[in-house]
Amino acid sequence: MGTSIKAFTVAAAIAMGIGSANAATLKVGLQDDPDALDPATSGTYTARIVFAAMCDKLVDIDAKLNIVPQLATAWTWNDKGTDVTFTLRSGVTFQDGTPFDAAAVKFNIERMKTMKESNRKAELAPVDSVEVVDPTHVTFHLKGPFSPLLSVLSDRAGMMVSPTAVQKGGEFSTNPVCSGPYQLKDRKARDSITLDKYPGYWNAAQIGYDQVQYLIIPDSTVRLSRVQAGDLDVAERIAPTDLATVRSDNKLALHSSPGLAVSHLMINVGNGDKAKTPIGTDPRLRKALELSLDRNVINQVAFNGEFIPDNQMIPPSSAFYSKSHPIPARDIDKAKALIAEVGGPAPKIEITFENSLTDGRVAQIIQSLASEAGFQVDLLPLETTSAIQRYLAGDFQAYIGNWSGRADPDPTLYAFFGSDGSQNVNKYKNPEMDKTLVAARQASDDATRKQLYEKATNIYLNDLSSIPLYHPNWFYASRAEVSGITIYPDGLLRLTGVKPAK
Repeated sequence: MGTSIKAFTVAAAIAMGIGSANAATLKVGLQDDPDALDPATSGTYTARIVFAAMCDKLVDIDAKLNIVPQLATAWTWNDKGTDVTFTLRSGVTFQDGTPFDAAAVKFNIERMKTMKESNRKAELAPVDSVEVVDPTHVTFHLKGPFSPLLSVLSDRAGMMVSPTAVQKGGEFSTNPVCSGPYQLKDRKARDSITLDKYPGYWNAAQIGYDQVQYLIIPDSTVRLSRVQAGDLDVAERIAPTDLATVRSDNKLALHSSPGLAVSHLMINVGNGDKAKTPIGTDPRLRKALELSLDRNVINQVAFNGEFIPDNQMIPPSSAFYSKSHPIPARDIDKAKALIAEVGGPAPKIEITFENSLTDGRVAQIIQSLASEAGFQVDLLPLETTSAIQRYLAGDFQAYIGNWSGRADPDPTLYAFFGSDGSQNVNKYKNPEMDKTLVAARQASDDATRKQLYEKATNIYLNDLSSIPLYHPNWFYASRAEVSGITIYPDGLLRLTGVKPAK
């Protein structure tokens, strides 16, 4: 009887044209199809959105970037900053019913450190070993002081998966088992991901929907139109050009946050044949390319002025942002002089990018601006999966990268500029940068870390293995009757407290 009444209610709501927020399923529009649904191997922003529903972490961040408890309720450091002991939440189970405990934490960290395909190795490299103290206490022994550890554990490196499910063998990412509020029901490639509420979730009372369905809709305007029509409840990354539409519609709500993210033009400087180009081998040409660009023009033309033009990987909201490195003004004459100094024919460059409306606009603006300085720019738009495959393989001359950012500078700066960084796919290497980033990891006080990141900023802005362009702000649109949505600076849709209208 109960099932048939529920089915009738949903069907009646759809027939009456009521938005799906009144149903038991929350429908969310995503721009891209996530990659592997395994925290150890994943590398996409949209996967992080899905993981926010599937996989709890040891710790999380709040809206002000403070570290807050999730699976760990407390933590204490030793005097040297080399050991941290976590107190784990009691009574938590994975979605297969097996217990979450200290042994599971040890298993997860060791898996991410040793698994061949793991993208978390560099993030967790400072962890020497993990010790099970008792079922609710676990100690991380570090190779040396590592200030960013908690920030690292607030993302995929801190997501806990079921050891039992992993040990069953097979492709874990096709049947992931985590400890979050929702568990995987179905995935259709490039179409949808459907999750069901896990009734055994430790905080189930705060989870307002029985199901969440993520629909892959690359066009931001189409995502918005489907929210307006009522067949989506929420859509991420609303285009700045569509914000006026959301703001003027009382049936919709806009949820926004200043972002930690950065979009940048990565130059291949050391990875294979694609690095053997004039711009890949000569930083003067990379500087000339930067000087040919106008970041304010990119922001105004592509984003209606809604984003933050910038020349740094860390956003201005960060306490570690360098105020001594302002955005250089566009200078075509100086760009041409640098090109002439290098000599030879007009420099050529091919820019690879994901074929989204946003990156397409940015690529075309770069092409137009750079041509005025004498650059010959070819554009290579690719479907998201193909583009990411080329990115990870270093198979590009230049690539428009979109990094969702982290609360601490280390996971961004070390990832891109550390010799063994997880995002150093262009094989940038500078021993002085490595030394500086390691020292910043080991420093325990913010004043020292700030000085070191100031130095690191100076190094990467001189080498320009990546040319930062802007920091996007996060914009989500929802049906007005969906309540409880708060977007944090990491841009993720957290579903705790999100519920339909009564």
